[in-house]
Amino acid sequence: ISSSSIPMCYKMDASTEMIKIKVAHQKSVSWKENRHKKYEHFRHFPLIDDNATILERRNLTQLEETNENLQEKDNDRPRNSQHQLLSQRKEMLQRYKKQKQLQKMKERRERAKRGIFKVGLYRPDPPKFLSSLPEQKMGKPEAKKVN
Repeated sequence: ISSSSIPMCYKMDASTEMIKIKVAHQKSVSWKENRHKKYEHFRHFPLIDDNATILERRNLTQLEETNENLQEKDNDRPRNSQHQLLSQRKEMLQRYKKQKQLQKMKERRERAKRGIFKVGLYRPDPPKFLSSLPEQKMGKPEAKKVN
């Protein structure tokens, strides 16, 4: 930083807008810290301060459930029950797949029974009272010949 820019930085920091911005930032930081402290207090976990010594940290109460304790609890469950749960899930999956396949087959059969949906011009049979009239062709109108 050149010597001419130092006074400019000082002037920028001393402006009322910059002071207001700094105060607002400090307030928001303090609010966040207080909110976090309350959150930790209600969880019954003490905050670990970065400035605390190692001895003070050791005196803090340890959590009862650590990863080791959780693994021990998992090991207490017999492997057999876990295997049974796994096999039950596999059976449920197989049943689900079979039901899905049966449903698809039923839908295919129903579609085949209904027949194919055809798109085209609808030409209904003429009513009986008009049957005495000569039949008119329902095709494209022919262009008139010009002489």
